[in-house]
Amino acid sequence: MNEFQRLIAYLKILYHNLTTLHRNLVKDDAWFANHKQIGKWYEEVSDQIDDLVETGIALGYLEPGIKESVLEFSNDCLAVQPRGPEESFRLILGYFRSVAGMMQAAEAEVPASVANKLQEYEYEWNKEANFKLAAAIGKHAHGGNAEYDDD
Repeated sequence: MNEFQRLIAYLKILYHNLTTLHRNLVKDDAWFANHKQIGKWYEEVSDQIDDLVETGIALGYLEPGIKESVLEFSNDCLAVQPRGPEESFRLILGYFRSVAGMMQAAEAEVPASVANKLQEYEYEWNKEANFKLAAAIGKHAHGGNAEYDDD
């Protein structure tokens, strides 16, 4: 499995994890807003999976199935259990940073136009992680010295 296929496999696990967190969010004073936000994130992941799988097929890559995805990322599969907002957001922050890193790694294996699209997605996930989620859990992205690299 190349880096582009690994990215798609991870996105499938991320989608599952976000739906799990969405349905099992508890003890949250802002439950309605946070539940809705997690739902928006997994819908965005779903759209990106569809876009990247179709792009990969056009490039001649086989789509990794759920079996391959689970085998590749079994340690990242989230157990179903109730979680509060802080734990949920800490998990999501880590997932978004991971997916942004995987997108960056996949850029070397695709044409420039696809790499540009990955960079757009990467920018959005980094912004969600390093600004929105970090602020929600009271954690600065890089000790107050956040730096956005466009490479």
